[in-house]
Amino acid sequence: MRLAAAFVLSALLAAPAPTLALAQPSDPIADRMAREAELADQNRRSELLNVEVNRKNAEVEARNAEKRAAYARAEADHQTAVAAAQAAYAQAMAKWEADVAACKAGDRARCAPAG
Repeated sequence: MRLAAAFVLSALLAAPAPTLALAQPSDPIADRMAREAELADQNRRSELLNVEVNRKNAEVEARNAEKRAAYARAEADHQTAVAAAQAAYAQAMAKWEADVAACKAGDRARCAPAG
């Protein structure tokens, strides 16, 4: 046991003594100037970042506006095509109904071919 205690004691004595870092008295004016400079730099970087983000947002908005306009044009074209198809269908149905009525009335020229 004495050997272990001697070993621990010798290890403690051989270890370098811890040094205490003494706080240097700070200069409040220099500290304030450094803090203000850091804040000014942060504000400058923040403004640059905001400009970049706003520019990219504007690009996205412009792209989205173009896509919305293209979609609206395509939708209008589709509605025009649907209206034309419905008009053609209505016209064909009216002709067919007139042909059926004429055929029933005896006009064999307007009857559908037997097939």
